[in-house]
Parts: sequence; C-alpha cells; structure tokens
Amino acid sequence: MAVPVLPESAPFTPMQRAWLNGFFAGMLNVDSAPIDSFAAPSIPVAAEPVVVEDFPWHDPALALDERLKLADGRPPERVMMAAMAQLDCGACGYLCKTYAEAVFGGEESDLTKCTPGGRETARKLKELVAARKSSPVKTNGSVAVVDKSSHGRANPFRAPLLRSESLNRPGSAKDVRMVALSLKGSGLSYEVGDALGVFPENDPELVEAIIKAMGARGDEWVPIPGGSCIHLYEALTNHYVITKIGDDFASLMAAHATTESEAATLRTLVEDDAEGIPAHWDVLDVLEQFPSARPPLGEMVGALSSLQPRLYSISSSLKAFPDEVHLTVGVVRYEQGGRRRRGVASNFLAETLRPRLKASVFVHTSPGFRLPADDGAPVVMIGPGTGVAPFRAFLQDRASSGAKGRNWLFFGDQRSETDYLYRDEIETYRAVGLLTRLDLAFSRDQAEKVYVQHKMRESAAELWSWLEAGAHVYVCGDARKMALDVDFALREIVADQGRMSADAAKEYLKTMSQSGRYQRDVY
Repeated sequence: MAVPVLPESAPFTPMQRAWLNGFFAGMLNVDSAPIDSFAAPSIPVAAEPVVVEDFPWHDPALALDERLKLADGRPPERVMMAAMAQLDCGACGYLCKTYAEAVFGGEESDLTKCTPGGRETARKLKELVAARKSSPVKTNGSVAVVDKSSHGRANPFRAPLLRSESLNRPGSAKDVRMVALSLKGSGLSYEVGDALGVFPENDPELVEAIIKAMGARGDEWVPIPGGSCIHLYEALTNHYVITKIGDDFASLMAAHATTESEAATLRTLVEDDAEGIPAHWDVLDVLEQFPSARPPLGEMVGALSSLQPRLYSISSSLKAFPDEVHLTVGVVRYEQGGRRRRGVASNFLAETLRPRLKASVFVHTSPGFRLPADDGAPVVMIGPGTGVAPFRAFLQDRASSGAKGRNWLFFGDQRSETDYLYRDEIETYRAVGLLTRLDLAFSRDQAEKVYVQHKMRESAAELWSWLEAGAHVYVCGDARKMALDVDFALREIVADQGRMSADAAKEYLKTMSQSGRYQRDVY
C-alpha cells in the first residue's frame, strides 16, 4: 500500500519531514512508502521504529544546573535548549527547542530573547555559542518554504478590534482587559487551549522620544530585517525592540562614544557577565545617559533586536463566539527612572488599538493543552489572575457541546470586589451547574494572604477523589511562583491522601502528565 508523504516543498526540515513520513507509515501499518513526493513511485524500505526524542530537562521547576546535567552528552543544540527557561512562552518568538536550534544554526544571533531565563540564560548561551565557534559544525542550510495561501506567523491576518472591556472594578490596583478581535474572512480556526500570536507595535510616545534623542526627524530611510528599507519612525514602531537593549547595541554605542568615560562604561556593561546591562534599560535610557555616542542611524537600528510576536492564551471558544477570538490581557505599567514604562504588547492591545483598527495575528496551536477527548471526564482547572484565560474558553466549550463531565475551578486574585475576573460568567456557570465546584482565593481580603494552593489543601480529600476518578488537571499562570506552588501542593495532597512516599507521589503526577491528565500552560 502506498502512503502519501510530505513533499520536498513542505515547510519542514529534512529531519522533520523524515520523522513525519515515518510516523504516517507506522500509523497505517505499512513498511513501504514513496519518499520523494506524492507522485513518486513506491520504494520498498525496511520499516524502522519511530523514536520520539525526550527532553527530561524541559521542566521550568528545575534549576539551570539541573537542566544542564540532564542534557549532558546530548547534541549542542539540545544543551542550548536546556539553558532556556523551559516555558515555551513564545516571548522570544520561538519555543525553547526552536530558539535553541536557531541559535545553534546561526539563524538567530540575539542571545537575550529568553526573558524568563534572564541574565542566567543569556550568559550560558553566550558560553555555549563561544564553545561552538571554537569547533564549528556544519548545518544543512535548509530553508522552510512558507505557504502564503493561508494565514500563519509568516503571513498573519489583520484582525480588527471589536471591543476592549475592563474586567476590573473601580479601585483595583490592576488593569485587565478582555480584548475581542474579529477573525471573519481569515479562514483561521482554533481549539480551546490554543494561543494567539500578536505582532505588537511599540508605544508611539517612546518612539517619538527616541527619534528626538537620536537627533533625527523620523523620515530617514533605515534597514529592517529582510533587507528592505523604510522610514525610521515605522522601523522603530513595528520592527525593532526598543524597550530593552542587548550587547550588540551597547557595543556599537561604545565604539562611537567620543567621551572616553562613556565608552569605558559601555564596554564594562558588555564585558561584565556578572552585572551586565541593567534589565530595565531601554533605548532612550542609553541615548540619554551616553549623549556622545551617536552611531549612524542605519547602524543603530540594525543593532537592535527584531520585535517578536507575543503569545496569549485564547479566552474564548468558537462554539460560543464564531468568527471571534478573545484574549485576557493584563496591562503592564510601572515607574522606573523617573519615567512611565509600558508593556509593549499589553499597551498596544489596550491603548494603541482602537475599534476597527487592526492587529496582525496568527493561531499558535497547543496540542499539549487540550480538554479530554472523553467529554464525561472530570476537569480540574487552576488559574489565578489572567491564568483564568483558557479556562473561560474551556467552560464555554463544554457548555456549548453539552459535555457531561464535572468541572472544578480554582481562581484567585487580589480582592473579590475589584479583581474577580469574569465574575458574572463564572457565577452563572456555577448557578446552572456547569461548574460543579468553585474555590476562590482573594489574597488581600483578609490579614493572611490566601492563594489557590491553600484552597487546594483545604479540599485535599475531595481533590484526591477526583484524581482517582480520572480527573484531568490543568494549570495556567506564572511558572516561577504559582505553578511551582501548585505542583508542590499537588504532590503533598497525593502523598497524604494516597498514603504514599514523596517519590511515589512525584511518580504519580509524572504518570498523569505522560498520559495527558496533568497539563500546564505557564509563562
């Protein structure tokens, strides 16, 4: 039996294409398949088992040295992957694995894109890249072919803003929005659990201030990634990172500083791995603090990192909102160095974008964060703050499909009066019985702070009974604190209620994870 296989023009590397061809052949239980194109004649080959590579270090709970130890002996691109924060958050424009492969292959030179990993990751990548340069390895140089007939990361859809609604009540210390975009006419589809990639634009006020500090007008022609040239204002607005700087930019500024003290300070910042460039510095900070450093405009913008899309957990189901996609956006604003700072993507969505104006978007599929195939399976959702985003989508989906499985939501935030996100929807789901159980943890409603993990421990016996009944557990939110605390609480509950050792409890959750019953969307 001949099996269709991926053509050479498919947007995969040769290794990926070979793996997928083997997978399809194995799935259909055949031992021969054409290997060159859909029209190629069958060539008998011996069937070989498909080996799926495991990444034991791909766990954000592990420290860097632990991850590197687990990757010891693996190919250099896998060691680079182990240096990442293991969140697959998409802030860098890649996943941990693909970012490492891009750095290893030379397609990506910016080693500071792993924001959650911070300086620790950047230093380790710098060390690994230096080691690789001393013993270079050739790459196959393959280039993925992009299908321009459909919308994706390389061909995003221009989605009009439908509405942006505040989810906080007056008096809140936060600003969280429900942002609804139209997908009408895009051909895009998504499943609950997926993320939406958004190409943001930089804050117009910051762009104007940087142009002024550069001594420019904004209509000068400068290069952008890909080789073309556009006006400086547009380049700084749409193509480059201006809210942080890397070694390339600092080195260029040092080389052009006419005041030796400024040049020396800049060189020290680049060379000092322990301290490095202050994480909060943006381009305007550097221009203002080092006025003698003024490289040519083209070189200056060329030394900046490319602006990457941000991934947001989708907060809606197409079953409930056809042709729409909803996001839950926590708007970032803070004071630093006497200036108001703004998060790039969150302020673009909440402030710059207006109804009918458009954002460039694409769907980022998340096959590892899916509702159970059995709609009768119980579901436990743990998502404080904006971590509730995918669970709003889960509940919409289960309500629309008439799923019979029980649903339990743990949600929390600062104050119940001002920060109970999607209050009316959640309370309605509880009233009609879709939410079998709802546990709320508002940390600042009482003297002692209460978080979702505290509520989990209070309900340990019932939570254990749900686990034993086959419940699927989902966690969404901050990886560095909340997700670790939740994981630790789960281990304690399993060990105590299941009367097992700590190691056995850890293995219990590992087995749940491997079977798809314990899934996390953390950042």
